[in-house]
Amino acid sequence: MVVGDIATGTELLVIGAGPGGYACAIRAAKKDVDVTLVDKDKVGGTCLNRGCIPAKSLIHAAKYDSDLDHWDEIGIHTDEADIDFESIQEWKDGVVERLTSGVEGLLEKYGVNYIEGEATFESSNTARIEEEHNAEKIEFEKAVIATGSQPIEIPGLEFHQEGIVSSKEVLELDEVPDEIVVVGGGYIGMEAVTKYCKFGATVKVVEARDRVLKQFDQEIVDSIQETSECYNDEIYENHKAKEIDNSGNKIAVIAEHKSEEVRIEGDVVLVAAGRTAKPIVDNLGLENTEVELGEHFVKHDKQMQTTDENIFVIGDAAGQPMLAHKAYREGKVVGDIAAGEPAAFDNQYIPKVIYTDPEVGVVGMTEQEATKEHEKLKIGRFEMSASGRALTTGHEKGFVKVVADKNGKLLGAQIVAPRASDMIAEATLALEMQGYLSDIANTIHAHPTFPEALGEACEDALDESIHQ
Repeated sequence: MVVGDIATGTELLVIGAGPGGYACAIRAAKKDVDVTLVDKDKVGGTCLNRGCIPAKSLIHAAKYDSDLDHWDEIGIHTDEADIDFESIQEWKDGVVERLTSGVEGLLEKYGVNYIEGEATFESSNTARIEEEHNAEKIEFEKAVIATGSQPIEIPGLEFHQEGIVSSKEVLELDEVPDEIVVVGGGYIGMEAVTKYCKFGATVKVVEARDRVLKQFDQEIVDSIQETSECYNDEIYENHKAKEIDNSGNKIAVIAEHKSEEVRIEGDVVLVAAGRTAKPIVDNLGLENTEVELGEHFVKHDKQMQTTDENIFVIGDAAGQPMLAHKAYREGKVVGDIAAGEPAAFDNQYIPKVIYTDPEVGVVGMTEQEATKEHEKLKIGRFEMSASGRALTTGHEKGFVKVVADKNGKLLGAQIVAPRASDMIAEATLALEMQGYLSDIANTIHAHPTFPEALGEACEDALDESIHQ
């Protein structure tokens, strides 16, 4: 029951406590800005509580189970693994709790006023916060929209139906299903394949387009599909999911393929058709401000300032790509601006990573993209099967590929390899620094390590490779 509004004030109001929101709040508070952070859910947002962190925790656990065959090969003999999925989930929840508590501690340390509630704008300098038992009106000098996004629902496969889960609920299953149907072959869907296939489930992917991971180069998709049975067995491409049939012993996705109906059965259906920020943004009361909306995001400039001079936007609400590391950077930019410092989101390169097996990391242009803008290219490639470090771990699948212009200036990198998520950072730095192939090739990389492969690929592009 709301008993009445309490009027307060703050220099910076941040709406949303996900990666972008809490990063913005902490950065500004460290620089002596009076900050109020509001979220109706847990600190950490989707990434920490229902996405990046719990998903990667389960992938890590699943990978250990699937590695048992390798241990036998190298002489470490084990009995059949006993997967206690309930304990794995408890461990995963513990990781999330530890990180959430850490963020809460930092907010307290730097004096951020955290309110658990739902915020709506009443004007360009006032917001109303609905809490459980009261409401308060906050006047602000600047405000930040950091409200994140939510899973997209497909008509006919709405989440309220029995057996259908989103990317949130699939991380909270009590047990590993025998069969799981994944609707959507993007990175969220394919990471779900990685988790549950390695835990022993049969995973079926239903993709409306002509191939999975459409946003990634075909060469990358071919490589990961050649590496593991998880990405080959039952992938239904050019199949458009239309509805659910719960009448049988199993739940069935009814999909359309070449004007015919196809029935794809499983114990659980994960709908992973992407994410959208629009429904959340539409409920913020932005009509009471000068903020203008684009088709799928809030309009803004390089300072992340909206068309309302008092209001900024970061994270998923600011548009694609919807990645936590982009939101972190945007949050820090706005935190600096709130403190009166010059700052802008002027990063040219944002790496993308998929936690398949092997992992995928890409940044900058692919060869096909670069060909459209440059007459001549230097292409380098290094197979992980020639990597000493890869062989010592028993994970030798994949490659590193670099693309540069005719003068050797780096244009992009694509990595399919163990720890590609770590390796892509060096390529991203080189691109941001306008680096050349020779800059990476002449940098001494510790041996034996996975990042050596990037240097080797650059040497290959320069026709100076000695290891292949």
